[in-house]
Amino acid sequence: MVYWHNMSTSMSQQHLLKQELTVSQVLRTFGKQFTQIQMQYSDGKNGRCAIGVIMSYFGWDGRVDFDAANNLLAAADVLKHTGIDEDLLIDLNDSGYTFDEIANYLERINEVRFELIES
Repeated sequence: MVYWHNMSTSMSQQHLLKQELTVSQVLRTFGKQFTQIQMQYSDGKNGRCAIGVIMSYFGWDGRVDFDAANNLLAAADVLKHTGIDEDLLIDLNDSGYTFDEIANYLERINEVRFELIES
């Protein structure tokens, strides 16, 4: 399976609607139950990319079916509302960044953004 949804948004990080977790928190905590993979959302087993982890957070079981499309839309909507660029997550994941490294990167971007706003 390849990435089949593309959207661009500005970068920032706010809380996800579900349980008030940030994307970074989801990657750090929820991502621990998966093996990180590249170039696809899921390997059909226990492997997920960063976006696959977010999709699974919203209930996706990793199979390619109608639910995958619904969960991808939910994940894309959350990323859009939090201002995180989906393509950035894909690039970081597929470049070999771990879930924790991606989470750290998103937090640094968010800190810089708020420092600029306060200036």
